[in-house]
Amino acid sequence: MRKNRAFIGTRVRKVPHTPDVQHPRKPVGFDRGDKRTLQQALALFIRAKESESVRPSTIREYRRHIEYLSDYMINVEGYQNAFVDDLSEDIVRSYITYLLTEKRRYMSPKGRTGGRKDTSKGLSANTVNIRLRTLRTMCRYWKSAGIIADNPMSEIKNVLTDNEEEVPGLSDAEVSAILNSYDEVQFAEWRDKILCLLLLDTGLRINEAVGLTLERIDFITYTLLVPSEVAKNRRFREVPISREVAELLKELYDESSHYFGEIEHIFYNAYGEPYNADAFRKRLNRLKGKLGMKRLSPHQFRHTFARSYLLNGGDLFTLQKILDHADINTTRKYVQMDLEHVRSQHNKYSPIRRIYERRQ
Repeated sequence: MRKNRAFIGTRVRKVPHTPDVQHPRKPVGFDRGDKRTLQQALALFIRAKESESVRPSTIREYRRHIEYLSDYMINVEGYQNAFVDDLSEDIVRSYITYLLTEKRRYMSPKGRTGGRKDTSKGLSANTVNIRLRTLRTMCRYWKSAGIIADNPMSEIKNVLTDNEEEVPGLSDAEVSAILNSYDEVQFAEWRDKILCLLLLDTGLRINEAVGLTLERIDFITYTLLVPSEVAKNRRFREVPISREVAELLKELYDESSHYFGEIEHIFYNAYGEPYNADAFRKRLNRLKGKLGMKRLSPHQFRHTFARSYLLNGGDLFTLQKILDHADINTTRKYVQMDLEHVRSQHNKYSPIRRIYERRQ
């Protein structure tokens, strides 16, 4: 037990969570005739998806994407209200151009920045394509349900890009700087360091990592269990973990239970509440500024694990299973080598080098 570890902060009263949007069972209050607003059409779409057991996080993304589109139609196109019937191929194409050239990054339609300061204009092609995919799914449903007469997305293709955007991994120097920056006397920093080590050791998604419970860790075989209800692709899997990291997780659990009593999870904040991905992202963002890094996100640890796994002799198909990728092409995209890694691999495996070594 580390008796001198400091807990920072005071307890605050929990405020009951209330949903952002309350949807009636039947859309009411149409503004003109029987035309539905985008929000009313969204409510019907979400009701259908909830019956298919779509994850709450996906539902939140649906709402967020429609908020972007509604904001564009009202504040840029000048519509008094954003009706789903007003969507057309021309509107969608203009919306795409706006996203690529004018939309400010990391800023919601209401001007909130969420703590992130990058407000440069123009989203990446990859981000725009994600929004188009969401809108395409919605329009397909609205057309089949008779909510709209024509599908405005039927002729809309994804935005072309010469170089597919990938999340870069961390260099060895960056990993060292991150881990060395943490003051282990402070509980929050010690916890964050262990979380970084877990991500680097297993390649877990951040939500899988922060939601880890003690009962999902096998300390005999040193494996983590990721149940289907937690995994993004809804497939149960077992992930190997290093003995050293497993022991750190147990130490963190023991210390947290000493302060907070009976607990289930491994990761908690200083108030005894389960730690979450958004809180970790905010702390990484502050650390990024402290270390002078251009980018630092939880997903970079996953990419770093994937690259290191292959460089150290792991095979692509096993990596695919560990990362829980349905398509091996997705796994290939995760392995982003910089010039230093390419040179290192060339020096090891070039046939010319082997020829000269045999001659010596």
